[in-house]
Amino acid sequence: MHEEISPSFVVSMRIWWNITWKTIVFGIPFSFAGGFFGAMIGMIATGGNDPLVNIIGSVCSWLAVVPIAILVIKSSLNENYGKYRVSISEIQPEGNADSKVEPEFRVIT
Repeated sequence: MHEEISPSFVVSMRIWWNITWKTIVFGIPFSFAGGFFGAMIGMIATGGNDPLVNIIGSVCSWLAVVPIAILVIKSSLNENYGKYRVSISEIQPEGNADSKVEPEFRVIT
């Protein structure tokens, strides 16, 4: 089992920078493409209503970047940052380390 540590500012900054630069580099082309296609769809759907076209293009631009940001965060997990890495581990319930953790699903009505 690996020991948990409290991350230093430098380690936190390296992780933040890794996520930020990848999101910017990969997100900008998808943002432009999403905005372009959103504006085209907006022009067709609204008949050229400029304020509405801008809103539709902006929303499509934003929506195009969301999956990129999620993929960047996913790729940043289990990556090495010097002598550290970020990972996800399962937490065992207290008092019973041998039991398997089962997800709990609830239906809210």
